[in-house]
Amino acid sequence: MSYIMESNSFKKIKKKEQKLTVCYFGSYDSEFSRNKVYIRGLRENGVQVLECNDRSRGFSKYWRLFRKHWLIRNKYNIIIVGYPGHIIVPFARLISSKPIIFDALGTLYEAEIFSHKAGPLKGFKMKCIDWLAIKSAHMVLAESEHQRQFLVHKFGGNQDKFKVLYTGVDDNIFHPDVSVRKESVFTVLFRGRLTPEAGVSHILLAAEMLRHENIHFRIIGFGVCKKEIEQQIKDFKLNNVEFISKALSFEELTQLMNGCHISLGQFEHNDRLKRTIPHKAFESLAMRIPYITGRAEGVQEILKDGENCLMVNLANPEDLVEKIILLKNNHILREKLAKNGYFTYQHRFTPQVLGNQLRQMCQSFSQK
Repeated sequence: MSYIMESNSFKKIKKKEQKLTVCYFGSYDSEFSRNKVYIRGLRENGVQVLECNDRSRGFSKYWRLFRKHWLIRNKYNIIIVGYPGHIIVPFARLISSKPIIFDALGTLYEAEIFSHKAGPLKGFKMKCIDWLAIKSAHMVLAESEHQRQFLVHKFGGNQDKFKVLYTGVDDNIFHPDVSVRKESVFTVLFRGRLTPEAGVSHILLAAEMLRHENIHFRIIGFGVCKKEIEQQIKDFKLNNVEFISKALSFEELTQLMNGCHISLGQFEHNDRLKRTIPHKAFESLAMRIPYITGRAEGVQEILKDGENCLMVNLANPEDLVEKIILLKNNHILREKLAKNGYFTYQHRFTPQVLGNQLRQMCQSFSQK
C-alpha cells in the first residue's frame, strides 16, 4: 500500500516536471517583434516551441499548415496563433483540440480603417474576421491594458479571457552601440510606419519651425502617408529633413538610429493611438535613446513624463518644438531619460521577462 502511494506521488511529481511544449502556429511573420520576442522568450524560460508556419498565399497555405500540424499534433500542450493570425484562429480551432492563445495585439478593423484607410466594405469584412477569431480562441493577448478593456467592451464574454502582454523588442538587434558615434549635428529620429496616427505631419511642422536651428530630422519609414509626407517636405522646402523610405538591413537601420540624439513617437489625435504602444517606444528604450511622444493613454501605461520619456500634447507641433529644444540644450536631462528608459526596458520588456509571463499564461490552462 505504501509503495503504491509513493508510486502515485512520484507520478504526480513527474507530471508536474514535464516540459511545457507550445505549438507556435499560423501564417505569422517570424521577423515581427511580438513573434520573435515571444518565441525567444519562451525558449529562454525552458519552454519547447514547435513552429508550424506557412506564409504562402491563397488557400493552399491551409493544406500545408494541416500537413505540418498533423506531424506534431500529439507533441504539444497548447497552441499560440502568432501575429498576424486573425483569419487563422478558426482554422486552428478546427484542427486541434488543445487550448488556443491568440495574439490579437488589436483588431484588424481598426488597423485597416485608422491606419490603412480602408473602405466600408473591407471594414465590415475585418469586423467579421475579428469577431470569429476572438470567439474561437480560449485566450486573447492584447498589446496594452487600454486595448484589453476595449476588446472586452467590444466582444464581451469572460474578462479573464483577455490578457495584456506588452510587445518588447529583440535586443539582439536593437541595443546601444557605443561604436556608433552620434551625428555632429543634433539629430531627431522618427522610425516607423507612416500611418495617420503617427502624426508625421506635426513632426514636419516642428521641423519647419526649427529650420534655422542647428537641428536635423531623420525620418525612416514607409506606409500609406508616404506621398503626403514627400509633398509636405517639398512644399515647405525642408532642407533639415532627411527622408529614408527604402528597405534597410537591420545593421543599416540600427546604425542610423544609434547616430541620433533623440527619438520621436506618435503625435496625432486618433482613437487607435489611445490604445496602442508603437514598436519605436520599445526600440528607443532598448537602444538607450531619449524618447519624446504624444500624451496618449496606451503609452502612459509604461512610461512616465519626465522620468523615462518626455510627453507632449497631441497634435501640437509647438509643444514638440519646445521639448526638442529642451533636450538639445540639456545633456543631463537627455542622459537621465536614456538611463531610466533603458532601466525600464531591462526590467519589464526583455524577451526573457515577457517570455516568462507568456509561459505562466500557458501553464494556467494546465492548472484548470
